[in-house]
Amino acid sequence: LPEITEDETPFDIPETWKWCYIGDVFNHISGKALNSKNTKGIKHKYITTSNVYWDSFKLDNLKEMYYTEDEIEKYSLKLNDLLVLEGGDVGRAAIWNLTETYCFQNHIHRLRPFLNVSIKYFYYNFIFLKNKNAIEGKGIGIKGLSSGALHRIIIPLPPLAEQKRIVEKIEELLSICEKLK
Repeated sequence: LPEITEDETPFDIPETWKWCYIGDVFNHISGKALNSKNTKGIKHKYITTSNVYWDSFKLDNLKEMYYTEDEIEKYSLKLNDLLVLEGGDVGRAAIWNLTETYCFQNHIHRLRPFLNVSIKYFYYNFIFLKNKNAIEGKGIGIKGLSSGALHRIIIPLPPLAEQKRIVEKIEELLSICEKLK
């Protein structure tokens, strides 16, 4: 990815932080596309965009499709994967916090970090970007968040201890908001 220029950064960050692209921090893959001609492998449950909500999952209506052993390995979800929707509610995100092994379909992006980072810190960044309309789908008709557009999302990256402190503060404030409701 190209160097991030000062013109691209939306605000100033402390000297110990760095601006980064999502693609510089995460290994990314989109799920398998449903294809009625695909009958190789074994039937395996998978999640779709309709199963993914902000930081939660509804798994009462899972579908199945055929996966080979290699595909099960490639498209399986693991604890702490960050899932981001390509379509539907573009940019909606959730952290896979379940131990069950399911696969995922092609309208979901799965992010696994290359670096030691707080997944929750990035999850909260997706909420922030979504609320300020900084994540938008492209296309005519049905909008989508392409892999390239996802990779080029710019996020401020503080040191790991600071990421964790930010997450703790956000969750403390969210807890207070919940009590006020």
